[in-house]
Amino acid sequence: MQFFKGISIVLLSFYFFGCNFIDTKKVSYEEIQLASTWSENDQPPSFEQCDVLLDLYDQKKCFEENLLNMIYSSLVTLKVQSSEPFDSEIIVVIKIDENGLFSIDKLDDSDGLFNKVTDLEKQIIKIVKSLPKALPAIKTNVGSYVNVKFTLPIKIKASVLE
Repeated sequence: MQFFKGISIVLLSFYFFGCNFIDTKKVSYEEIQLASTWSENDQPPSFEQCDVLLDLYDQKKCFEENLLNMIYSSLVTLKVQSSEPFDSEIIVVIKIDENGLFSIDKLDDSDGLFNKVTDLEKQIIKIVKSLPKALPAIKTNVGSYVNVKFTLPIKIKASVLE
C-alpha cells in the first residue's frame, strides 16, 4: 500500500509540474521556411568518389559530372528509331531521396517525343532507376538527410534511316 502511495505522489508531481520544465516555443511559418531554404553550406548529394574532395563546390561539380556521364553513356546505347526526323528536348526532374536513391519526379515532353519514339519514356525511367546509390544531401542547419530535385534537359536528335 505504501508503494502505491509513493507512485501516486510521483505521478501527480509529474502531472502538475512536469509541463513547466518543458520549453515549448512556437515557431512561425516564416522561420521554418527560412531554415528550410537551401544554403551554400548545405551538403549536396554526392558519390563516394566525390566525397573525398574537401570543397563543397568541387564535390557538387564532381557529382554532376559523374551523374551526367552515367546518364549520357546509357542514352547513347539506346536504339532510337522514328519514321520522321526530329530535334527535340525532354525535361527530366530527377529526385534523390534521403536514402540516396534516384527516381523520376517529372518528365516534360512538350514536343510529344514519347509518341514518336517507342518505349523512350520507359527507357529513360529505367536508366534513372539503375543509377548507383548516392550519398544523400544533408541540410546542415538541421543535420538531417533531405530529398533534393534537379532538372536535367535531354536533347535528342534523329534522322530518318535510308
